[in-house]
Amino acid sequence: MPVIEAYVWQSPGRPEVAAAMQKAAGTVATLHVKAAEFRWTGQSFTVERRMDKQLPAAGCGLVVRIGSSASSLDWTADQIAPVAEVIRGLAALSPKEIQCDYDCPQKHLDRYTRLLDALQRAAGPVPVIPTALPSWMDEPAFPKLIARHPGYVLQVHSLQLPKQAGEPVLIFDPQAARAATARASKFGVPFRIAMATYGCEVWFGPDGKVARVISEEAAPDGKAPASRGFSMADPNESARLVGEWNATPPPGLQAVIWYRLPVEGDQRNWPWATFEHVVHGEEQPSDLRLEAIDHEGARDLFIVNRGNFPSPLPARVVIGNETVSSDAVAGYTVEPHHHGHGLRFLRRDGQWPWLDPGKKIPIGWLRTSDPNQRIDWTFTQ
Repeated sequence: MPVIEAYVWQSPGRPEVAAAMQKAAGTVATLHVKAAEFRWTGQSFTVERRMDKQLPAAGCGLVVRIGSSASSLDWTADQIAPVAEVIRGLAALSPKEIQCDYDCPQKHLDRYTRLLDALQRAAGPVPVIPTALPSWMDEPAFPKLIARHPGYVLQVHSLQLPKQAGEPVLIFDPQAARAATARASKFGVPFRIAMATYGCEVWFGPDGKVARVISEEAAPDGKAPASRGFSMADPNESARLVGEWNATPPPGLQAVIWYRLPVEGDQRNWPWATFEHVVHGEEQPSDLRLEAIDHEGARDLFIVNRGNFPSPLPARVVIGNETVSSDAVAGYTVEPHHHGHGLRFLRRDGQWPWLDPGKKIPIGWLRTSDPNQRIDWTFTQ
């Protein structure tokens, strides 16, 4: 059975993040905390550092991120030096390991190998572990990249942006993850799989092209795109895959590392209740309901998630009752049902389309001629 690990990409100094890290004890074997991020300006590196004096949790790993801004580098000694200096300082904190998460061009894995060798020398006895993408396994340089290190992390989640608004946004494809894991097993090198817990909101401009991706941060106030797209890793698909691996562990698979640890208030990530079920391979049924609360002779209508996983908000809520009056609120509009009987509440475009467990959202209100009449409703997607 693969070990459960998780990434902490949020700042560990925030109280809600520290609380989540404490809560993870007993479920998560190792936390891997983002420690530094490098950006290449064209002439030198800028670096965002998050820790200098001590580890945020005993026995945790650290992660150094190097973005695509550095993808053109040959990784000469002068270019490696500032990264190695930071690695040397992080290694002095005695983490379990240091992961290098580098957006390396697929055709330049030999350069990544050169960088990793230098960083391992700087880290001394602390292992430096590369992250890798499934597409890299096609490259002749891939076996050399992973052979020099005590294992690697294969990232099977990846945000795939559409070319045009209206096309689907994809974060996690379970079939592709199965195939990538089977291929990784054939290299004979221990590996871990990085899986997704998160969702994102994609903004499109008037030309239909991607203008912004919002995942960890809040949407900017006072701004709005021409249109939006959304995606979230499906918890049942992920739980099903974990269940398969628990029953029949793929050769070489040591652990699943989840990106990212659930933190209270993180609106585009699974809540803790969902995370605990998924990481143990436990699928859960949907339990989305319409609940009505009497209020001054009317019925206030709420969609409520009584299940354990985030549920997609219905695109339509059809009310079969004859109504005297009605209105919609928040993320829904209302119109007469097309059969000339009852109402339809329609989800607005741009509404975040998932509802977390235990949460509810108002959609509107209505009055019926008989205030005691049971509300007849159906959901459609």
